[in-house]
Amino acid sequence: MDPVVIGKTKKSQVIRRHLLDVVRSGRADIVADACELFGVTRQAVHRHLAHLTREGFLEALGTTRGRTYRLGPNRQQSGVYTLGAIAEDRVYASDFAYIVDGLSKNVQGIWHYGFTEMLNNAIDHSSGSQVEITAHRGDERLVLDIWDDGEGIFRRIARLMDLGDPREAILELSKGKLTTDPANHTGEGIFFTSRAFDFFLIASGELVFSHDDECKPELLGHLDNEIGGTRVMMMFSPATERTLASVFDEYTDADTFDFSKTVVPVRLALYEGVALVSRSQAKRIMNRIERFTNVVLDFEGVDTVGRSFVDEIFRVFARNHPEITIIPVNMNAEVQKEVARVAGSGAGAPV
Repeated sequence: MDPVVIGKTKKSQVIRRHLLDVVRSGRADIVADACELFGVTRQAVHRHLAHLTREGFLEALGTTRGRTYRLGPNRQQSGVYTLGAIAEDRVYASDFAYIVDGLSKNVQGIWHYGFTEMLNNAIDHSSGSQVEITAHRGDERLVLDIWDDGEGIFRRIARLMDLGDPREAILELSKGKLTTDPANHTGEGIFFTSRAFDFFLIASGELVFSHDDECKPELLGHLDNEIGGTRVMMMFSPATERTLASVFDEYTDADTFDFSKTVVPVRLALYEGVALVSRSQAKRIMNRIERFTNVVLDFEGVDTVGRSFVDEIFRVFARNHPEITIIPVNMNAEVQKEVARVAGSGAGAPV
């Protein structure tokens, strides 16, 4: 997901970012301005402009003497911000909205939603001091990287929710409606952002939670080296036809507009061992599920399940929560057989 490097040296990067900022602002005589500011020749500035034009960051208009520039299709922006002194909407409007200028309304909507939701999480929940934001637009992808220096999302959730393992926080995040500040947040941002983008990843400590639209379901991974704070990386195609409305519609009630449906990647509970066999594991999977009315249990990547595990979900939980529809999907033959023994042949049908 690394964006195109705008320059090989620190000085070239600074000069070229300045040139892009000047073009973006619409100011005139960008060459003379750069010469004075950086103490370089006009020829050197023109070489930087030529590089930016070749790489698609700028478009040149007119002849050599009267040439002007405008932003090209390839765009890049980065900055470090003090968390206690910013608001996500203002940072977006001033520095990052232009990244998607000229693209379709649905793309702009997804970009705006993901940016503001994830930056707001860093502002309100990270307990950090600063955040680094990098954005890149190319012909085939839009990339957004937001990295704060706070406590770390998985550790924070595990601590505040009294979870036994930070990895359990990833299972809870995947369900949605998870917030450590229910008075001020709905806990929907990460869930819907992860599904609006083609690729979504959160890394913190040694853990990684990712959602890839082409490689479902969500994955729990481990880093070779721990990272501080929380890093969120998102990517999607600037040509996508997906809309925010379609993402919301898939998981909300048509009459009440309530976030009523969730998809639980059952494999995220496999961190405890090689199989899902216990009632305790089942209870962790079904934790907070009463907040939804339709629950899809995705068994992709789960090879075997124990009878107690299945009984806890499809008999005990189902009996105690008749208002909730539980739909198991992506079961192999062995898992389907165990589910069918408890839930009946209809409930055990693979999807």
